[in-house]
Amino acid sequence: MSEIIVCPNYGQKNKVEDGAKEAKCGKCWALLKENKSEETDSSSYSWIFWLIAIGAIIFFLNQNSSTSSSSSSHTKTEKIKNNYPIMTMPYSGKEQKFVNDKSIAPLTIQTSAGANYLVKIVDYYSKSPIMTIFIQGGDTIRTKVPLGTFEIRYASGKQWYGYQHLFGNDTSYSKADQAFEFRNTGYQITGYTLTLYRVSNGNLRTSYMNPSEF
Repeated sequence: MSEIIVCPNYGQKNKVEDGAKEAKCGKCWALLKENKSEETDSSSYSWIFWLIAIGAIIFFLNQNSSTSSSSSSHTKTEKIKNNYPIMTMPYSGKEQKFVNDKSIAPLTIQTSAGANYLVKIVDYYSKSPIMTIFIQGGDTIRTKVPLGTFEIRYASGKQWYGYQHLFGNDTSYSKADQAFEFRNTGYQITGYTLTLYRVSNGNLRTSYMNPSEF
C-alpha cells in the first residue's frame, strides 16, 4: 500500500510506499517522512539489555551476601558442635591423684540427677592440683583427701569426652567461694560434706569459672 504526502514547500503531492525508510519531495527534495521505527526498536532493546544487566548484578550481589551469611552461620554452628569422640563415662568415685600425700581426711559429695560432675581439688594458695573425683549424677560418694587448705572446683555436663575435653562445649565450670581446711586437730580429723545441687538453707556459695582457669 502507499500514501500521498503533500510537500509543505510547494504543495507537490508525492506518493510514498509503505515501509519506505524515508520520503522526499520529487520537486524540491525536501524530507517528507523519516522512518524512526528501527531507531526506536534499537533504543528499546538497549534499555531492555541494561535492565537485564542491572538485574543480574543485583542477583549476583544478593547471592554473595546470602552465601557469606550462610557460611558465617555454618561456622558458628561448627563451633557449637562437639567434634570430640564420645568416651565411656567413668564410674562414680574414680579418682586422679597428683600428689603423694596420704589421704586421711573425709570428704562426702552428694549430687542430683541431670548432670555428671568432675570435682577438682587444688591447693588454695599455689593453685596446684591435688586430685579429681568423678561423680555420676544422682550419686553420693565418700572418699578421703590429703590434709591441707584447698579450693574445690567442679565441671558438670551430660556427655563425657574424656579428661581433656570433659563434657565438651556444654561443660559448666564452677568453684566454691570458701576455702576448705582439712586438718588433724589431735583429737579428730576435720572433713566436709558437699552438696552439688540447690538445697534450702544451704550455705555453700559458688561462682562461675572461666574454662581456662579450671
